Amino acid sequence: MTSQLNLKNNSPVLMNLSEEEQFHQVCALLEKDVIEALKLANSTLRNKKYFQDLLGRGLEVADASEIEVWLKYLVPRLGMRYVINVLEGKLIEQPQQVNKALYWLQKFLNNDNEKELSLFKDLENKMLGAEYKAVATSGKAYKLILKIKVTNEYAVFGGYQLGSHGSGIVTEIVDSQTFDPTGGVRLVSPSDLEILDPQPYDD
Repeated sequence: MTSQLNLKNNSPVLMNLSEEEQFHQVCALLEKDVIEALKLANSTLRNKKYFQDLLGRGLEVADASEIEVWLKYLVPRLGMRYVINVLEGKLIEQPQQVNKALYWLQKFLNNDNEKELSLFKDLENKMLGAEYKAVATSGKAYKLILKIKVTNEYAVFGGYQLGSHGSGIVTEIVDSQTFDPTGGVRLVSPSDLEILDPQPYDD
């Protein structure tokens, strides 16, 4: 294994390494400078599998604001459809990862691409859909449980406030033990919501 390089100043040296060694050097730089590492990945790596690996890493380690940077550099290399498919696959097991990425992903949509827009909207509907459920590949349906941070109440998605352009979320309060509706309704901003582990429907 080639020893770690000063990658910011030695791109020509990096080009002499195998692509696998280049990828390892990019991963090492990620620990110090995410933006430089992703820029370097774009300038040196060619194999799509490395960008797929980077997307997985980004979803695991990036916080809700940092994930924007990862998407900025990875969506063009992987394609919007692939990224949406990855997020959809994580919806049941890791909804928090999907939620933080989904917020920024719309920024990178091609508004002239109807297929992209449709896939994104489908993912949005599964994340916070009108029926408050997601469906696993097994066909099992789950309801997405939300926690309102300021009140510690549990809720399900109840729709968007008219004219809010997504900034006003209507939530229906549920019992914290049974997740049955209590009849309460709250209007909250998306930043005040935490998505908890989905609960299977019993009906």
